[in-house]
Amino acid sequence: MKKVFLIIASLGAGGSERVFWLLSQYFDKSKYKVTVVLLDGRQQSFSSDVEGVEFIDLKTIKASKAFFKIYHLLRSEKPYAVFSTTDHINILTAMVACFLPIPKLICRASNNPHQMKKYYDYKSRFYNLFTRFFALRFDFIVCQSYEMKKSMNALYGIRKTKLKVIPNPVLYTPVVKKDSSVVDKKRLIIVARLSEEKGVCRLLPVMQELPDNYVLTIAGDGPLMAGLKAEVSLRKLESRVTFLGRITNVPSRIAQHDLLLLSSFTEGFPNVILEALSVGVPVVTFRVGGVDDIVRNGFNGFIVKQGDLLSFKNQIIHACSRSWSHDAIKADISSRFDLNKIGKAYENLLL
Repeated sequence: MKKVFLIIASLGAGGSERVFWLLSQYFDKSKYKVTVVLLDGRQQSFSSDVEGVEFIDLKTIKASKAFFKIYHLLRSEKPYAVFSTTDHINILTAMVACFLPIPKLICRASNNPHQMKKYYDYKSRFYNLFTRFFALRFDFIVCQSYEMKKSMNALYGIRKTKLKVIPNPVLYTPVVKKDSSVVDKKRLIIVARLSEEKGVCRLLPVMQELPDNYVLTIAGDGPLMAGLKAEVSLRKLESRVTFLGRITNVPSRIAQHDLLLLSSFTEGFPNVILEALSVGVPVVTFRVGGVDDIVRNGFNGFIVKQGDLLSFKNQIIHACSRSWSHDAIKADISSRFDLNKIGKAYENLLL
């Protein structure tokens, strides 16, 4: 039986972590012994009690200090394949692989580098310098969208045959019945890390322009939380904007709303849109990341030109004023992004 290792930062609520957690459950356990390696297992937004999957916690808070732990683990276990995700862990894994024979080394790119350049901190800029060099070590680099593949090829010169487009998977989620006591309200929700690149702050002037029966739920945490709350108070939107903080049951929460909003300046392949559509909730989003591969205008939502706040507001009203085929939205997203389909694409990389 071949050993397959998936290396992630933690079991926190991030999109990359969710994707690898799902993939660990897909691989054929009669062919592969699957192990998920966590740099830091303290965050547990997903269960580590998964049948047929071993979880190893390296108890390393900083990725920069995990090199020797990963090296000794992989040298001892001799896996057939190693998957990694997110820029810093991809570079760390490639560095380790320079000193070990690994038959199949595969990484998953987590961002569109052209979009992210504006938001790189000093550590991200450091990692970015080494991306081109260490990309040579990987057999394949998984891009979540064709736009990301084009960006990786153009910016880093990575040959197209090494770049494989595989979108993120989605799980079937039963629809939770909406609370009928608030039928007069138009319930909007955004689920995002509250940081600059997610663009949540630009939703508040939009909310101010919407009718009073439009209410917004903001789910997520991050460095801009205090500033957003102050802005909500300044704009006198306290009765119409609710902060939930970090949540775990994302699809069920979204299902209690009429519309999901995505306000990001940059995305890789937004899982939250998949989660919304998986429970039949339409979306309004700016054109960003891989949304063109997910959203079909007029069928499951609307895509707005990046930065066009007036059109964004108008499409929110349009979306909340018309009927949607919720069952058709669910069926479509399942047919295109079901875990079995996406998992098979990843497993094919091992052949």
